[in-house]
Amino acid sequence: MRAALEPRILILCPLAREWSFLVSTFEASLHVEHLHDLKIDAAYIPDWHALVTPGGHGKTQFAVQAQYLIGQFPSVELVICAGAAGSLAPELSVGDVVVGTETVEHDYRQLFATRPLPRFPGHGPSIDSLRSSPHRVSGFHVAFDVIASGDEDVVTSERAQAIRGQTGALCVAWEGSGAARAALFNGTGSLEIRAVTDAADKEAPARFEANLPIAMANLASLLRLWFGEGVRLLNGKKPRLNWGFRRYSGIKTRFHCLSAINDLPV
Repeated sequence: MRAALEPRILILCPLAREWSFLVSTFEASLHVEHLHDLKIDAAYIPDWHALVTPGGHGKTQFAVQAQYLIGQFPSVELVICAGAAGSLAPELSVGDVVVGTETVEHDYRQLFATRPLPRFPGHGPSIDSLRSSPHRVSGFHVAFDVIASGDEDVVTSERAQAIRGQTGALCVAWEGSGAARAALFNGTGSLEIRAVTDAADKEAPARFEANLPIAMANLASLLRLWFGEGVRLLNGKKPRLNWGFRRYSGIKTRFHCLSAINDLPV
């Protein structure tokens, strides 16, 4: 079975609970095949040529699992980090979804030299495609803005305000920069999409647990609308970049990011 799969989209959810909510929502209206021969639980959606898996908690684990899956499936053209987030702005409500125009790594602290925080642009063609979807969703708002990424539970208003001031981000989560780094290293597009569960304050732990089903249902709704539109454009033919994404070809940008930010070879 796996040898015949050629997923073009990887949708990785940081937590197993997030993945379970997302897959369960998809199963209500889509044909979903569960794979059992990978190191990670995975569900494949043939209509979308999409593989949905847990990505792991934290930037490093997420990047490791993303790299593993990209290595297993060279057909992948877009990596999506999809999960929950804490709001950094009062205009966001529980269940609202933020599409990351940029992911900024707020906990990357260099003291030997002064450099801007690492920033990873979201996949432009995918963002453009998604901008046509918000007017068709109901019950929640879709925003397009910066998402802050760092291995830290933000549970005070003071810390939330500090990250907002430092990054200009609309919401904060953990793993987005890990996904972006793995994708960039492989010349693959990446996009972070987060649904709000809490206000990144002292109530965040309880609100995260209570609101996770709502947040993931809304995130699933947006993805279903986006990819469902792409499927309708196929007219029974093999997909040819109908969702607007393609292999990353910004060689100069890729060289700059990897050498200036990571000091990695290219």
